[in-house]
Amino acid sequence: MIQTFRLLFVVIGILGMGVSCTSVERYNKQIAQPIPVAQLQEDIDFIQKKLKRLYPNLHGYIDEDKLNQQFDSIRRVVQQPMTSKDFYFVIAPVIASVRQGHMSSSFPQPLLTRAQRKHLKGYGEGPLSQFTSEWIGGEMVVLKNKSEHKKIRPGASIVSINDITPQALYAQYRPTLTSDGFNETYIRKGFGRRLPTYFTAAFGVRDSLHYVFKQNDSLYHLWVKRKPKAAKKKVQKAVKATSKDTALVAKKPEKTAPKVRPLTRKERRIFVYDPTTKECAVSLKRSELDSTLFVLRVKNFSASSHRKAYPILFDSIRKMGLHTLVLDLRDNPGGRVADAVNLYRYFTDQPFTLLQPAAVTSKTSLWKLGALPNMSPVAYPFFFVGYPFYMAFTYLRTTHNSKDGYQYKLTGSRPVMPAAQAFTGKLYVLINGGSFSAACIESAALKQRPNTHFVGEETGGAFNGTVAGIMPVVRLPHSKISVRLGLMHIQPVAQSEVMGRGVFPDTPIVPTREDRVKARDVEMEWVVSDAARK
Repeated sequence: MIQTFRLLFVVIGILGMGVSCTSVERYNKQIAQPIPVAQLQEDIDFIQKKLKRLYPNLHGYIDEDKLNQQFDSIRRVVQQPMTSKDFYFVIAPVIASVRQGHMSSSFPQPLLTRAQRKHLKGYGEGPLSQFTSEWIGGEMVVLKNKSEHKKIRPGASIVSINDITPQALYAQYRPTLTSDGFNETYIRKGFGRRLPTYFTAAFGVRDSLHYVFKQNDSLYHLWVKRKPKAAKKKVQKAVKATSKDTALVAKKPEKTAPKVRPLTRKERRIFVYDPTTKECAVSLKRSELDSTLFVLRVKNFSASSHRKAYPILFDSIRKMGLHTLVLDLRDNPGGRVADAVNLYRYFTDQPFTLLQPAAVTSKTSLWKLGALPNMSPVAYPFFFVGYPFYMAFTYLRTTHNSKDGYQYKLTGSRPVMPAAQAFTGKLYVLINGGSFSAACIESAALKQRPNTHFVGEETGGAFNGTVAGIMPVVRLPHSKISVRLGLMHIQPVAQSEVMGRGVFPDTPIVPTREDRVKARDVEMEWVVSDAARK
């Protein structure tokens, strides 16, 4: 039996590789061809029906009649053949009008041949990865320069790349972008993060790009080339050297910070150390501005082993006898709801229920995983063995709710006990437009916590919940446009009267361009000042 399965895996893998090698050219040719009007109309019908059948809270921010009118409007627009890319800019704004930030769409990109993939494998960072930049005040501002062109300093603006300006891409893609509800803080963050993808969609994967920078009223025209890959031994040495950046210090706060010990291999695994950014997904550090203040940085709710990480960190906090703590959720895009629920256990000494049961459209809507298109053929047997059990589990766990709809109980939908090492002292929470999804659920819960103060700007996600959870990607049959759909309407028990907006700070602070260029942490400066006063 085992030999039969091994043979099956080998055969499926070989077939998958064969199909991949022979279909790249055909696929690339297909997506570049204009699609007949009748087929484009079928794609419009397809996604409209999918939304009605699978998407909960579809009309939370747009009423049914208005959404139907928008679909009818683009049906009238599509009167001649279009390529997938042209059609995308017709249909994507309608999808964005639902105003759910997790629901994103993208047009198909050309695939790379085996020779192209082999060529790229031998190199390191591409031209677009050599500058860390941010969308500020309608300009793409350089914050870090990792290229060989050291004359470009932080604060320079990217005027164009291969004659395409960031402003032109913003005008083109802005109608396709949305946050949860009506706030605008996430749009700036989301566009800046996706900008390299938009440039790649415009001119493909290149080994060199022509940049134009503006710096001190002067223009610089530079060719930025793909970097050669660093030697493996050098990378390992760099990881060893930089792993000292994050540490757990279980001593009493001192006026001068002690030397930090390097993370052990086990700690790197638990806290998920990234040698590229030289940071962990979850970390506890002394503030660089005041060594008596500690900052718990949670970069996301998806990477770390939170069941192991939080007990270690909060045991350290308890042993140090801290009365004040800073929780940094800035630019946290979210992740697992269970992770956010688990973190809240360490900020309360009372049993709590964080979430309402998630609203779903039917007892079978969660069966739509959309996993197969993104799965290796080798994994197919495991999927088909486990899928019936998943179907039975979700069907039984989905029940009728009081509003004649359906609901699915989540981890946080039932009472949860607080952690033994729970911190109940003064808490500062840092948020901004990049705080999204589970980070907003955590923030909404912490808003109810006494002795808690929020600093920063309105979160990008909504206070009252989001449509996410299981998020399959459906592909329109003819244009091959991908649309990511959330299948659960996840709402915190705590609700705001301000509909369609995020979690607001108690002290609003938005860094200026100069602050970002100089890497000045103005939110943390305010916290240090406020903590000193009190």
